[in-house]
Amino acid sequence: MQSTPNYLWSTEDLLGQGATACVYKARNKKSGELVAVKVFNNASYLRPQEVQMREFEMLRKLNHKNIVKLFAVEETGSSKQKVLVMEYCSSGSLLNVLEDPANTFGLSESEFLIVLQCVGELRGGGGPAPPKKPQAAACGQGQTGS
Repeated sequence: MQSTPNYLWSTEDLLGQGATACVYKARNKKSGELVAVKVFNNASYLRPQEVQMREFEMLRKLNHKNIVKLFAVEETGSSKQKVLVMEYCSSGSLLNVLEDPANTFGLSESEFLIVLQCVGELRGGGGPAPPKKPQAAACGQGQTGS
C-alpha cells in the first residue's frame, strides 16, 4: 500500500503505465471517494523542472466535462514522489474505448466530435500538445465510451 496525506492505493490496482509515471485506482481516506492517482517515477525527475510543472499547470487550468479533472497535487510520505490526484474515469483510456469491439469501425460521429472538441480545448490558449497516444487520454462517466 502507498499513500499521501489524503489518499491510499495498492500498487496492484494499476490503471495504466507510461514512461514517466504509473496511474493507480485510489480512495480518499476520509470520504472513500474513488480517484485516480498518477505517481511519477524516477525517470520523470530527469526532465527539466519547467516540463514537470507544465503538466500540473495545464490540468489545473482545464475545465471541460470531457477532460479529466485534477483534484490535488500531493506527495507520498516516504519517498516524496509527486502524485497527481485526478478524477477516476470508469471507462479507462481513449484506447480502451477504441479497442472495444463495438467501435471496430470507429466512433460514431457524435463521439468523434467530442474527441475533436477536447483536443481543441487542450490546444487552446497555447497550452502543451494533447496526448499523442490514445492510452494517455482518459474517458469517464458521460464521456466517450460510457
